[in-house]
Amino acid sequence: MSQLATPCSTDREADAWRRRDLTRRDHRTDALVAVGLAVLGVATIALGAEALSASGRALADWPASLGWLTATVVPVALRRRRPVLALALVSAAFLGGQAAGYPDVLTPAVAQFLVLYTANAWASSRRLALAASVVTAVVLFTCFGAVFAAGALRSADAAGEGVRPAAAVVAVVLVSNALYFATAIAFGRATRVSASRLRALERAGVELRAAQELVAERAIVEERGRIARELHDVVAHHVAAIGIQAGAARRVLDRPEVAAEALAAVEATTRSTMDELARLLVLLRDRDGAVTSAPGDVAALPELVRSIRDLGLDVRLDVVGEPRPLPESVGITLYRVVQEALTNTLKHAGAASARVELRHGDRSVQVEVVDDGRRPASGGGAGLGLRGMRERVDLHGGVLEVGPRADGGYRVLAILPVAPVRATADAGSPAQGEAP
Repeated sequence: MSQLATPCSTDREADAWRRRDLTRRDHRTDALVAVGLAVLGVATIALGAEALSASGRALADWPASLGWLTATVVPVALRRRRPVLALALVSAAFLGGQAAGYPDVLTPAVAQFLVLYTANAWASSRRLALAASVVTAVVLFTCFGAVFAAGALRSADAAGEGVRPAAAVVAVVLVSNALYFATAIAFGRATRVSASRLRALERAGVELRAAQELVAERAIVEERGRIARELHDVVAHHVAAIGIQAGAARRVLDRPEVAAEALAAVEATTRSTMDELARLLVLLRDRDGAVTSAPGDVAALPELVRSIRDLGLDVRLDVVGEPRPLPESVGITLYRVVQEALTNTLKHAGAASARVELRHGDRSVQVEVVDDGRRPASGGGAGLGLRGMRERVDLHGGVLEVGPRADGGYRVLAILPVAPVRATADAGSPAQGEAP
């Protein structure tokens, strides 16, 4: 049977699955099917009566025939509301009508097929429907088979024929009946499994759409966080520098030359801020995800240190180890860490000097920013500076250490892993035996 080819998981899903609620249209459809069967039954009885009258006989009992017809077709109207009950009622009417000499076989056979199919397709309990169908099939098959076999044998004896022709006819009828019952049950169960799978696909589609919406929402939140960090990196540093320069210009207004230099620095810093903000806006507006120019990397550290030194903080940049090409994202992260650390030193630490040390190792690159401030150089406000540094470093699988030094001042250390120099060199050289 088809259910044998169905995976066990599908069987369990079909057992737990429930059909949708019936609508008024479904009820009307079942009622119309019952009416159609009644019309078919009346027509079949009338044709049978006409055939009997042509042979000189008459239908024994019209009222009884119509009563058996009614008992057979009325439960069909309940076939989807009460599938197992409809199966039991139609089977009992079919068996009782044939035992009482009801002349029509076609209409009860169609009704029996419908209720067998519907019980396996619509019953709330899949196992109960199968058990009821098997019991019904065995009872009807046995009763009708025994009656038909006895009649065939009597006819063979009366005609003086052997048992073999009668047995062949009985075998054909029994096989046909077996296929009749098996087909009704198999079609019903296959329909049930198909509907269950369709419902599972619909549910999976709903869950998939919900998951896509959740992923999109998370992406939006992450993008907002990235934008906030970018804006903080751009604005915090330059606005702090502009504030310091503007304050210096205000204090030296009586010395026009010095004030002009401070205001020129304010103007240059403002233009730099506008350039970075414009770059950020271009990045946000880029619908195709094209990569724009980076805000800065380790090559821009001398310029950053120079701009901080112009603000009055004595900053020194030291490079230890042999400089090496770094991935763009690693260079940007190092630049942002130094920029944030120096900005916090200017804003919060009250330091007079600071030192930036960039160390190139075989498997890592490190940047350390130390100052002689009197209090921690922690970002204020929402803490986006420190959190942004940690997220950038964590993205590369690195380590960020932030805290006061034992001998005073504050220290920020970022360690980012990179590919070994030797492996990089080997990857760039041709393998032995290959043509250069």
